[in-house]
Amino acid sequence: MNKRILNFPNILTFFRIILSVLLYFFYLRSCGSNACFSPLFIFIFYVAIALTDLFDGFLARCLNQETELGKELDPMADKVLVFLMFFAFFRVGILPLWVILPVFLRDIFVNYLRRRSRMLDIHFTTSKLAKAKTAVQMIFIGLLLFIPVLLSAKIPPRLYDILYDYISGPAVRISMILIMLFTVYTGIDYYLKYRRSLHEHE
Repeated sequence: MNKRILNFPNILTFFRIILSVLLYFFYLRSCGSNACFSPLFIFIFYVAIALTDLFDGFLARCLNQETELGKELDPMADKVLVFLMFFAFFRVGILPLWVILPVFLRDIFVNYLRRRSRMLDIHFTTSKLAKAKTAVQMIFIGLLLFIPVLLSAKIPPRLYDILYDYISGPAVRISMILIMLFTVYTGIDYYLKYRRSLHEHE
């Protein structure tokens, strides 16, 4: 294997994927009456993973160690984290499966378009809209992990009721529906750019 592939930024990205899997299991073990991990631990663990997302890309640019593998791994690591946490929220009853599936299917479709683009030697970069989609998903996950931290602390009863109603009521599902629609829209936008680039290539 090329030594350039085994650089520190790529190793850090691999490590981020492993941490995401651990977070999934830690989160599930933090729910219920026999919780093994506190909400604060889960939230800090998530923040640490999110920070490595910023750190590996920064290192790759600063050390001039950007690779094709790294460009593939970085968004893949983001997707692993997002999908695992969305599925964890489904497992504990916070989110329904039907609102998660379109997000998953969108990324399968976009990955197919990327492979087709490489086969046809068509190059176009990830749009700011797609990056915003990932940021919104990450913030939403962070919010759902931070709310239990607040609920376990000494906060005013009114604030407690608002936060509890949000995470256990229809508001959290409405939020996810909006995120799902935005995610699907970015997939449509990606497809339109692919078709435009394909037409120019011809």
